[in-house]
Amino acid sequence: MVQKSYTTSRDTIPEEAKGQRRIVLFSRETTQLVHPPLIDGRQGSRIEEYLRKSILLKQVMSNKARKYRAINATQNFATVAISSLLLFIGFSGLEKVQKYISWVRPITHDGAELAFNLLVFAIFVVGVLHLVFRFSEKQSSAEKGIAALATLANEIEDTVTSKGNLVISEEASRVDLVRTRYEAIAENLPANSDREFLQAKRDVASKEARRPTITISPQQLFDEDQQRRIVASIVLGSRAVVDALIALRSTDKSLFLGGGMIRNVVWDYLHGYGSPTQTDDVDVIHYNPADSEKRHDEAIQMRLATLVPNAKWSVKNQARMHISNSETAYTSLEHAISRWPETATAFIARLDDSGWIEFVAPYGFDDLLRLLIVNTPAFEDRIETIRARVEAKQWQRFWPRLKIILPD
Repeated sequence: MVQKSYTTSRDTIPEEAKGQRRIVLFSRETTQLVHPPLIDGRQGSRIEEYLRKSILLKQVMSNKARKYRAINATQNFATVAISSLLLFIGFSGLEKVQKYISWVRPITHDGAELAFNLLVFAIFVVGVLHLVFRFSEKQSSAEKGIAALATLANEIEDTVTSKGNLVISEEASRVDLVRTRYEAIAENLPANSDREFLQAKRDVASKEARRPTITISPQQLFDEDQQRRIVASIVLGSRAVVDALIALRSTDKSLFLGGGMIRNVVWDYLHGYGSPTQTDDVDVIHYNPADSEKRHDEAIQMRLATLVPNAKWSVKNQARMHISNSETAYTSLEHAISRWPETATAFIARLDDSGWIEFVAPYGFDDLLRLLIVNTPAFEDRIETIRARVEAKQWQRFWPRLKIILPD
């Protein structure tokens, strides 16, 4: 599907929000999978652990099924080939077969008879191997295991959105249900050796390494269109963000996803993390001066919770947020976003009717892609607020490559 994205022109935001941009140039390419730092709340949940186990065991079964499929194919080919030769000999007679072989290489009558007996013995051995080892049944059992484990893995992903950044659900009943299903499937699978598990781990790691990556060059970092494409591509790679965007579009087309969730996904990608960093809240932004009462936002939250119940939705009508921030009334959605603290967070996104991603980003994506924490012009006299915010959210612990560019 084609993606469309745009940023709002700086001409659409108030004059006080326009200022000199700090440009820091550096290039970073993320082409490998690395482990995230060991931080509380950063590692995967118990349910995610069962997801990884299911994927690994599915790979073991896939390798078994591939092996048994090859054995069965070889066995079937040998059976057909030998049976055809025996049938040919039976119709032609041993004497004529001896004559045919003598055209290529001289052979005695006893030699032809020995060849015939060896073929009979071979077809007998193939049949016995089939009856004793039952390779076709083992292949079928492995394939059934693949189907069951794939279904379990998909259900886990659908339930907790574990490939994205939504808050993971850790209810004891849900974990117990996943564990019970996993154990029930594992008990009905054939035994596996340590060697098979090691090979499966290597295969899974190889698949992860072949995931498509985005290489960011210095030229792309200065190209606004390229920046938007890069961010859109990363967004489309996060199931949680896409699920949230779809839920917003289904609820109300005027709703936007706040930049915090997307910011985390981009920072995860640029750090090469293979598992997502959890997001406490999923911020939903809209501007409706005609109905700015909080009860309206709460009603929207309830509707969103029915679509994605494991997310902690936070809906905020920007038409009333100036009161909380002790500022004059915001004149538009763009005006409100321009008053947010950091440039790397000051943007919103939504899906249009065609499924294209639309961005409203008064300050663009320069600082986001360069892993810079920079204040917006609105917070030039409130730098300590940003410092306290960075410390409270532990951004540099979760993403150690971040650089803080704030005035003293």
